[in-house]
Amino acid sequence: MIAAGTEKACEMFREMLGNGVYEITTATEVSEIRAYDLENFSALFFSLPLADESGIKLIDELATDSSPPVNVPVCVIVRQDIPDKALERLTKDNCYVLKRPVSRSNITLAAELLSSFYGRSADMRARISELERKNNEMKLMSRAKLLLIEKKGMSENDAHRHILHRAMNRQMSIDEVCREIIGEIG
Repeated sequence: MIAAGTEKACEMFREMLGNGVYEITTATEVSEIRAYDLENFSALFFSLPLADESGIKLIDELATDSSPPVNVPVCVIVRQDIPDKALERLTKDNCYVLKRPVSRSNITLAAELLSSFYGRSADMRARISELERKNNEMKLMSRAKLLLIEKKGMSENDAHRHILHRAMNRQMSIDEVCREIIGEIG
């Protein structure tokens, strides 16, 4: 996504990124930007100020106030005279900041960098999700084994084997068996 104060500026940045290389959506106002699910974009380019406000508040909100925060890399293009306080806020929000004037190579490099970052962060989010799934599975297994130990008098090894055997015999996942045992006993 490219967001700038005017359509003309949006088109200029679109041309800099090379027509056809990227699928680009443009916006000039904060209300337009808010209408999109920003997680569907691999990068966000903001040329500040936007048509209806500076845009810094929006970027702040995307990084901190949204729940969960938007996980899309952001490049912010600002005027040369932007105050240091505003730059601090942008860099604190993990934005890649470019000062005007920007060249085609600067924009292209930023797009490649953000695209690479997006790919890596997507991989990391997938890994985290898988680890969370495994952690939840281990918690279920531990809870089911504990119930079998306490209520059925099994040893830990026997409880573990019982869960695995039951899953295999019923052609169920270990998660399903553990939930079933917790439902029956717990």
